Amino acid sequence: MNKTVTAFLAVAALGLAACGGVDRDGTRDLFISDMEALGNTADADCIDKVFAEYSDKDIGAMSDGSENENTQALAEELIACTDLLGG
Repeated sequence: MNKTVTAFLAVAALGLAACGGVDRDGTRDLFISDMEALGNTADADCIDKVFAEYSDKDIGAMSDGSENENTQALAEELIACTDLLGG
């Protein structure tokens, strides 16, 4: 259940990036604050490494809210940076 919620938050953060013109840093900060609001933790250094693999343009392209391989891969990488899986 928490993994599903985290995946949703990762995709939602991408959606908000598109709506608000938020870049990787803003999306990163939003994901971390959402995890904290749910009582979980997220490793900021791990998340920075994940987002280093993507440009702001990549994040924008994934932010249309649709589930695709790239969005799913990003969500899985972000989940690995949380305490949900011992990351």
